[in-house]
Amino acid sequence: MPGRGRAEGGQAVQGRAEGGRVAATRRRLAAALMVPALTAGVLAAFMARATPAGAAVAPDQSATGYWMAAADGGIFTFGAARFFGSTGALRLVSPVIGMAATRRGDGYWLAAADGGVFSFGNAAFHGSAGGVPLKAPVVGVAATPGGQGYWLVASDGGIFSFGDAGFRGSTGAIRLNRPIVAMAATPSGKGYWLVASDGGIFSFGDASFFGSTGSVKLNQPIVGFAPSASGRGYYLVASDGGVFTFGDATFRGSTGAVHLNKPVVALAPTPTGGGYWLVASDGGIFAFGDAPFFGSTGSLRLARPINGMAVTRAHPGPEVAAFFYPWYASMPVDGVWRHWDQGGHNPPDDVGSDYYPVRGAYSSSDAAVLDGQMQDLVAAGVDTVVTSWWGRGSFEDLKLAGVEQAAAAHGLKVAAHVEPYGGRTVSTIAQDMAYLRATGISDFYVYLAPQYPASDWAPFLASLNGVRVFAHVGPDNQVRSGSSAAFARAAGFTGMYTYDVVAYSPADYATICGTARANQLLCAPSVGPGFSALRATGSSTVRPRNSGQTYDALWNGALQGGPDLVTVTSYNEWHEGTQIEPAQPKCLPSGFCYANYEGDYALSGPAASTAYLQRTRFWADRFRAGS
Repeated sequence: MPGRGRAEGGQAVQGRAEGGRVAATRRRLAAALMVPALTAGVLAAFMARATPAGAAVAPDQSATGYWMAAADGGIFTFGAARFFGSTGALRLVSPVIGMAATRRGDGYWLAAADGGVFSFGNAAFHGSAGGVPLKAPVVGVAATPGGQGYWLVASDGGIFSFGDAGFRGSTGAIRLNRPIVAMAATPSGKGYWLVASDGGIFSFGDASFFGSTGSVKLNQPIVGFAPSASGRGYYLVASDGGVFTFGDATFRGSTGAVHLNKPVVALAPTPTGGGYWLVASDGGIFAFGDAPFFGSTGSLRLARPINGMAVTRAHPGPEVAAFFYPWYASMPVDGVWRHWDQGGHNPPDDVGSDYYPVRGAYSSSDAAVLDGQMQDLVAAGVDTVVTSWWGRGSFEDLKLAGVEQAAAAHGLKVAAHVEPYGGRTVSTIAQDMAYLRATGISDFYVYLAPQYPASDWAPFLASLNGVRVFAHVGPDNQVRSGSSAAFARAAGFTGMYTYDVVAYSPADYATICGTARANQLLCAPSVGPGFSALRATGSSTVRPRNSGQTYDALWNGALQGGPDLVTVTSYNEWHEGTQIEPAQPKCLPSGFCYANYEGDYALSGPAASTAYLQRTRFWADRFRAGS
């Protein structure tokens, strides 16, 4: 049933109208890290000019495209937008009134006036209001960031939520001056806006009110609405093509002074936020700012009028990356113990970990071990091995060639996790990246990136081409507030990752990825099975695995946040107990018994030892399926 709730904004405020290194210290270092202060002027300057490495902020507009949906559900594709199906050949009970696309552009939903929902491609069906007697017709649809749910809005402002779409309020119990005509979700998916035909704005959840045309006398009614890329502003469009901008949405032009053959029915911004398209009911397209013209149906005779449009963009495919540690040495292979003896332990049976590997206290120099580990990662559905790297000449650097060779043999990509080695600066990192790029590495994850101010990072990162550079961000309060994402954008990073699997709850990921999207960054949240580092570090901090429930909850939360990549902490960081590498039950003569995976996911014996590899595969497959 339509929800009931409070309305914010509405017609109360008038806006402006235009145009019509050791494992023991890893979490402690992260927790102590504070983003260097940026003055408002410096931050604004870098926000305006810095371009992150890769294509996160300024994607190739030629790789974008758009769909148009007609009232009979016919779909018209242009540019990079792909056709996944339509209802054009079906007899519908009620006309299609709008559409929404998945973030990856691999599917879309059509919504009908009776609340019916039609899903195509990887857009999953989560329910509809098609069999519910409605007080008012449905006029809009919006999807959650992860594509695991959507909202429908009726002309009275009643909200219908499905899947993971949360109900945040409605105007269903309010007497409106004018009917609701459209809705849109915030970047986090924790809020939404409704807009009425007079331009009145109603904001719910974390949607902010930036102004409206509710008290302005309009030449023609408002018919469409879209938020800016950051979610800190929005666009309204009237049926004559007049465009009204609020917050940080920038006016790029309109058709308000042009005589149109047919009325405008929708507006869609470009992925960069530097332009937008208007579409008319005959499928005519009007492109402004950096919006390319890919084609239209303006010269075609349509069976039914166009009622909606959606935009696709260049977007990385679903990728799963796992943090990997090649820092182990064994007496039989290397003539010395390394890392297994952390915390004063005596390998091979007594190791610096709360768990014991099936492979025993192995060596990262052992080609057979590396080959088996890469087999594990492939079986787990991992695409990228993010290998820990502690500077040129370090133990991990010397093992890099072996990791790359083993990964290549199994079709895995290798990325570098640039750790906080002694003497590290932005200047040395620049040299490191040149060195590592010569080995074929093009993705870099920089741990504790905010150790250095954005002003140090920006000139270097702006000079890069053909690479992606991800910033490890923290502490958690700055990540949640959005200041970490603002730092990463000002510095020029491609994206951000969290690594820490203790500080964040499943509900945090929508906020984390929302702030990343608001700053046009790729979001690579980190998930892990738990944390337990007592034997290696003496740390009393524990995040229990809870028989696998912790891992499932974090994965589910990450997918609901709509990530671009998911990073796994970790494949084999045994000191902190975050590993998914197979473990075995083992007890020492002292009576101490290591923790193990027995009973996790209701598995026992050999099956339990690989429980977390199997579960990673389960979630990786769901991620790729868009569910």
